Amino acid sequence: MSQQKVSTKHHFIPRFLLKEWQDESGALWIYQRNGGGDISFRKGAPKSVAYVENLYTIYPEYRGAKEPSDEIEKEVMAKIDDQAAIVHRKLLDHGVNALSEEERSIWSMFMASMIERSPKRLEKYKRIAEIDDYVNELHEANPSIARLIEKLDFNVQALRDNTILKFMVERVLDSELAQTIGKMSWIVAHINALGEHFVLGDDVVVINNGAVEEEPLYFIRLAISPDKLLILVYDSSSLSSDFIGTLTMVYNIEVISKSEKYVISSRALRDEVCTKFSKILEEMHRV
Repeated sequence: MSQQKVSTKHHFIPRFLLKEWQDESGALWIYQRNGGGDISFRKGAPKSVAYVENLYTIYPEYRGAKEPSDEIEKEVMAKIDDQAAIVHRKLLDHGVNALSEEERSIWSMFMASMIERSPKRLEKYKRIAEIDDYVNELHEANPSIARLIEKLDFNVQALRDNTILKFMVERVLDSELAQTIGKMSWIVAHINALGEHFVLGDDVVVINNGAVEEEPLYFIRLAISPDKLLILVYDSSSLSSDFIGTLTMVYNIEVISKSEKYVISSRALRDEVCTKFSKILEEMHRV
C-alpha cells in the first residue's frame, strides 16, 4: 500500500476566502512586491497565492523520529476551514444575525486561526524564542539536557519550531482568544461608494488600529468579500455610523501597509472616489 502524500503547500489565507476575489475569468489580480522593491502584476488562481511551503509542517526532532508530518494542516487547519467555509457563505447571504450559536463558535475559532496562523505571527513567536535562548531555557529546566541532545542527535530548531506550532494550535483550539472573539459585537459593513472595493494582503486580519496589534482586542476587521467587511468590536456602544465608516474606509490602507509580499484584488487597482490605490501602491513600492 502506498503512503499517503504529505501536503507541503500550506495556505494561511484559505482558498474559500480567496475565491471571493476571483474575477469573471476565475483569476485573482495579484500585485507582488519583488526583491528589489518593484511591484509586479500577474493574474493567478487562488491555489497560486497566500501559501508558504511547509508552514505548518512538524519536523523530526531527533534521530529515528517519524518523518515530517502535515497533521496540523490536515487535522486542524483544513477542518477549521471546511466548517468556516459553510458559515462564510451564510454570512454573505444572510448576515450576522442569521448565525446559530454553533456557527458563531465555528467562525470565532476560524478568526482565531486567521490571527495565529499567519507567517508574520509565527515569525514573531520565533523571535521571542531565539534558538540560543531556547537552548538555555532547556538547560535551566534540565541541566543534563546537553548530554541528551548530543546522545539522541536532537534537532533543536525543529524542537523549537514544533513547540511554537503546537502553541499556535492550542491558541486556536483551546483558547480564550476564540471565546473573546465570540463575545464581541459583530456587524457586516457594506462598501457603497462607486468603484470602491476591499483587497487582501498577506496579513488580512486587522487588529485594533493596525499599528498596535496586541491584545486586549478592541476591534477586529476582516474583508469577507470585495464589498463586505466583517467588523468585531469589544464595546458595542462604539458602533456609530461614523466609527463604522472610518473603519471601513481605512481597511485597505492598513492591509496594504502591513503587506510584505503582495496585494490581492478582484480587479485592476486604480484610484477610486475615496481610496487612492496608486498612492498606496507607491508607498508599498518604497518599502
